[in-house]
Amino acid sequence: MLAKRSIGVVIVLFWCLMNFLLFKRQLWTAAPPINLRAVESITEASEEWWSIHYRGEKIGYASQTIEPKAVGYRLKDESLLRLNLLGTSQNAATRLNMEVDKEWVLENFDFDLQSNELHFRARGRVVPGKIMLEVNSADNSTRQELPLTQPPYLSAALKPLAATQQLEPGKEHFFSTFDPATLSNQLTSLTIEGREEIRLGERVEPAMRIRQRFKGLSVVSWIDGQGRTLKEESPGGFAIIRATRQEARSVDGSHSVPLDLISQTAVRPNAPIGDPEAKDALRLKLSGFDLANFNLHGGRQRLSGDRVEIRREIIDPRKSFSVPLQDPRWKSFLQPTVFLQSDHPEIRSLAAKIIAGEKDALKAAIRIKNWVYKEIAKVPTVSVPNALDVLKSRRGDCNEHTVLFNALARAAGIPARTAVGVVYLRDAFYYHAWSEVWLGEWISLDSVLNQFPADVTHIKFLEGDIDRQIDILQLIGNLKIEVL
Repeated sequence: MLAKRSIGVVIVLFWCLMNFLLFKRQLWTAAPPINLRAVESITEASEEWWSIHYRGEKIGYASQTIEPKAVGYRLKDESLLRLNLLGTSQNAATRLNMEVDKEWVLENFDFDLQSNELHFRARGRVVPGKIMLEVNSADNSTRQELPLTQPPYLSAALKPLAATQQLEPGKEHFFSTFDPATLSNQLTSLTIEGREEIRLGERVEPAMRIRQRFKGLSVVSWIDGQGRTLKEESPGGFAIIRATRQEARSVDGSHSVPLDLISQTAVRPNAPIGDPEAKDALRLKLSGFDLANFNLHGGRQRLSGDRVEIRREIIDPRKSFSVPLQDPRWKSFLQPTVFLQSDHPEIRSLAAKIIAGEKDALKAAIRIKNWVYKEIAKVPTVSVPNALDVLKSRRGDCNEHTVLFNALARAAGIPARTAVGVVYLRDAFYYHAWSEVWLGEWISLDSVLNQFPADVTHIKFLEGDIDRQIDILQLIGNLKIEVL
């Protein structure tokens, strides 16, 4: 049991780290304003580079180029992180090419994430009322149409937009932003808060301070008059500092920082929880965040004020059903998605092989859980998790286990969804993802820790695919848990 929970600590810590790397949300305080002259448009090509640091140690670099075209701009963003995880090297590289019109509205994009042997690519083209998407992963190509209600922007374009569009200072401006890593639209607000001087090495430069708000998160950046980022910093120890190309790219491949996020992300309760898997119920007090932003009441959880009670489900075999489930009420939890390719021949064939003709949904779910737990190596993985990639690599963390289990369950005709929250491992709570399956009621299932139902220390804050999971960042550094 100790070995299994040690593996779990590694998985949930790295899951949290990847949210930091994919969605950089920084906090900062205000400084006295100064004057800064902004341009109305960018007329010459520009290139900028940054060094990425963690606790004073350099772990990678990022760059952006902006090139004017006849009407609008071409942008290219790249980043490279070199990480040392459990004594092994993990490289995470991203590339984003996009074209925007003269007002920085998205026209098309091409996004890549490469991590060791894993590769995710998404391309999109904006047409009236929708984005035409093509996603490539694990040698599989998927096409999708995403409806639009407003002109879309990419976050990479908001900083130059702030500098060139003469936005009113102090006013909150709202933009519909598209995230190519999660293939989803979100609402982002941008506020120009003031002008101030910042120090970069031996230089002091004037800067515009802008704040972006996204899903309850607050991001502050310092940019020059053309929208180029000068500096970003976070209390968590991550920093992005403007540098020359040579300075930024000079990453020593023989050394990288062991990214131990225990002190960063662990939520230590007031008292230890002994033998969690043997407990039938657990009462906790939650604080440090806005409870209204999360749906903590429902299913096995009961919320009263700031107290939550979690009861371990009792699985009733009489509520099971014969697969595949035909009830239209659960159609959305049986359908394939871009990341859960439950209709792919390989997924369908494997699901049929695993359940081996078993028609009882409960017994079939147990067979799938056992297969995923046994066959998928518990390895920290930098990726945009999707079922086909996991099936090909046979490795991953909690997100990889969950997406593969959910895809196999759906292929077998069992409704499944992703739960996201925290779990208690050894002496603290860590961020985690697991599955829920419909067996006459929603039952928690953790294919990483081999628990069905999951123990009562699994506190669910939200459910959904990766586009919803970034909401959990509101809790990091703020969540407090007291055992009652």
